[in-house]
Amino acid sequence: MRNKLIIVRRMMVRTFFANSFNRDVVVLLIFSVALGATLAGLAAMSADSYFSETISSLVGDYGEFDFLINIREETKADGRAQLEKIIAQVFPGAKLKEGPTISGLTSFLVGLPEEFKNKQTYENIGTTFGSVPGRSGISIMTEPRLTVKGVPEGARDLVIEQIRQIDGVQFAFRDGASVTAILRSLEQANAVNTEVEALLRQYKIIDIAFPVGSEPENPVHLGGQIADAIRADAGYAESVSVDSNNQDRAYLANTMLELKRFLNAYATKVTIRPAPGIVLATGQLLVFQGAALNAPVPGDTLEADHVLVEVTAITDNGVAEGRIVQGSAIQLAANPQAYLAADKEIGASAGTAEENNPRQRLGDALNETSKLAVQIPELSRDAQRMAGIAGTALSNYNSSLETVERTLTSLDSASSTIQAATSGLANLDTTAIQTQLGNSSRALGGLLTTLQVVRVLSPDVENSIAGLTQTRQSIEHLQAGMSALDQVANDGRQARDAIDSIVVNGNSTVRSLRSFDVNGARQTLAAAGGRLVQFEQFNATAVAEQLQYLGASVPLLQDAEISSSIKLLDQFIAGQVIPSQRIQIMTSSAVTTDFAAPVIYREAGHTNLSLYTSDLGIIEPDPRAEVMIILRQVKSILAGLISIIAVILFLVLDHAAIMSVIRRNRMIRQAPQPKRKFRLLQRIRNVFAARECFYGMLTGALLMTAMFVLSGGGIPYLPWLGVPVIGALLGLLVANNAEKISPVAVDEVTAGEALGLSFDEIMREIVIPSSRPGLLQKLNQRKMKFK
Repeated sequence: MRNKLIIVRRMMVRTFFANSFNRDVVVLLIFSVALGATLAGLAAMSADSYFSETISSLVGDYGEFDFLINIREETKADGRAQLEKIIAQVFPGAKLKEGPTISGLTSFLVGLPEEFKNKQTYENIGTTFGSVPGRSGISIMTEPRLTVKGVPEGARDLVIEQIRQIDGVQFAFRDGASVTAILRSLEQANAVNTEVEALLRQYKIIDIAFPVGSEPENPVHLGGQIADAIRADAGYAESVSVDSNNQDRAYLANTMLELKRFLNAYATKVTIRPAPGIVLATGQLLVFQGAALNAPVPGDTLEADHVLVEVTAITDNGVAEGRIVQGSAIQLAANPQAYLAADKEIGASAGTAEENNPRQRLGDALNETSKLAVQIPELSRDAQRMAGIAGTALSNYNSSLETVERTLTSLDSASSTIQAATSGLANLDTTAIQTQLGNSSRALGGLLTTLQVVRVLSPDVENSIAGLTQTRQSIEHLQAGMSALDQVANDGRQARDAIDSIVVNGNSTVRSLRSFDVNGARQTLAAAGGRLVQFEQFNATAVAEQLQYLGASVPLLQDAEISSSIKLLDQFIAGQVIPSQRIQIMTSSAVTTDFAAPVIYREAGHTNLSLYTSDLGIIEPDPRAEVMIILRQVKSILAGLISIIAVILFLVLDHAAIMSVIRRNRMIRQAPQPKRKFRLLQRIRNVFAARECFYGMLTGALLMTAMFVLSGGGIPYLPWLGVPVIGALLGLLVANNAEKISPVAVDEVTAGEALGLSFDEIMREIVIPSSRPGLLQKLNQRKMKFK
């Protein structure tokens, strides 16, 4: 152990203190590292400075400008003049700089004084510079800043309020569809970024997507219902599809939804019954003859006069429903035969159609109502006259009722008189007398018949026949009188019964009429008369005119115009105000779709929808900072590449000769060649474990690591552990090719050894001078004795 320590001490002294070649190698390494790191650092700094100056010349120094305004090149002069005018009036003291022109757009940079850097200024910047001619966009450049993208409309105020409370945030504002925070200093950027990430992780967005044809009529209302239902179970939920706190936008959303519903309600409904074998689909176009001269023919091109219908729904029985997108309902009704349409070409027959035009029915109803409104004044006057007549009748009601009572009393008296007159006749029974008289009449008739026969024989009986005939007639008259007397008695009884019935019913009617409230009816009639007077003052003429105007204007809404308006409303609602096919619910991060799905299905009324979850927002890195990061990466890559080149040059020009000498000495001391089965192992050992290989790997790793550290070099996706590994591999490669790169003059070295020269003298006087020209030769010149 003591001997080893002595050897190590001697090597240390020889390497660092004694005037030896070992110290020359150490000095070479120091100079190589210093020179290589300096060159790599200078090159990297030069490139970084160049790119930084280029960026600064384009967009200014870091934090110098706040807005970048693009103006079309042809209006650059007018745009600059307007910018200067706005800045002088609104932002006195602000800086304006013209940037480069790229793709026909000239950039103007605006730097605001600190007193104008606030939320109101940044949110209204588009309006402030809205009058600039040729303006093609405004970008925020204030630095340092942090931008959160993808925040739903209804959640932006919440995000702004919570970000504003974070230490290091100067203010936060709406930046289009994003939320941007202006930071107080660059040093606080990482802390603010961490807190914003924690804020975003507290919430989750549940996206409810509806397929085409299943969109809710009012997604704003449905979103509120779903949020209330989830809140009742989960504790926190808000519908953030639109900003409910922004009343104007909320009202606009509801107004547009109601307008769309109105247009859908009064658009012409077309019902298509498909032909056999034809299956229609939603969104498919059908063509009708319309105003064209000829009926559609399969294979022909669509014409402007054709009527086009877009299929909007398919019922369970296969019948399609659609709306007209070209032409009118009147033209469709003339020829209801439908044909398929694709790529502006007419296809096969698709079936027949029926149209239902609610606008026409509404117009007709309004016109008829206007006619009725014109007659309202006359109807009012007629009603007043009728009320007057009714009042007069009520005034005469009591006297008329008393007259009826007197009449009933008279009838009662007449009934008594009739009863007295017919009471005697009522007890008279003439049936027996009538029977007897009948028998007598028949007997006389038989006698007359006999006498008439006798008269043939004896004409003297003529007088007797005449007397009997007269007697018989008298008996018959008496019988008829008796029958009439019986009928009179019967009629008297019937008259008495009829009068009694009239009197009884009349008295009952009089009692009912007596219960009628004449005074109350008179008061009600008076009140109705007063209202009729007020009703007569109603401006029926103006109402009729407005109804006629509506009746004339409603049918003017063409079906093609309605269809285009609905599509435009859909685009505007989906892109600007509220997505009609999507509802966004913001909940706490603990709420899952499995938990919310049953609630959503219940409130939506069906399961024909899709559920997704997403983050409340995504932090977007600062573009300028990203560019600076890229430049720093370029700087480190450039420094690393130059360091690698320097290491290769130093290994080849300076250390290859040293490794050649080490290899020669190893070969001289090497044991005899081993047996054949060990030769492969020996070769592998010579390639990786030879002394010159160790020297090359150690030198390469040391040079590479030191240069990377001092120059700030780096290679993307390469860990720092890989830097010495690359240096060692380069050293190993040079070591295995050292004799080819820098061969040793064996004869001269052998002669020097024969003369008794030391290793240091051989290296300084023979090997180094004959090696490749490099830094080692320059450093060795002051050590040479034989020049």
